[in-house]
Amino acid sequence: MSPVELIEHTHVYSMFSFRNGRREPGIVINKYNLAESKVEYYFVAHKDLNEYKKAFERYDTETCSRLATKIHAEEVMRIEAVSISEYKKLMAVAESELKNVSF
Repeated sequence: MSPVELIEHTHVYSMFSFRNGRREPGIVINKYNLAESKVEYYFVAHKDLNEYKKAFERYDTETCSRLATKIHAEEVMRIEAVSISEYKKLMAVAESELKNVSF
């Protein structure tokens, strides 16, 4: 995938298919690397979105960095927009998975 295609899906909840065979919902964010004078892309998985959002609102850069995985455009094979109904189904699955986790 080209960087331009990746830019079009930045901050848009989508289903991502990666070259390694992984298929996962989430978002791509971009950050400007001042030292290297370039834009870098990071993937935040669906399961980490709420924690990432809370950390971002608290300016907790350490947690944000831990939850976002650096990716390169070439690693992404396909991006599919996720409709609201699909999003609700994913949320229901995620919620049921959380209920099955014992603390």
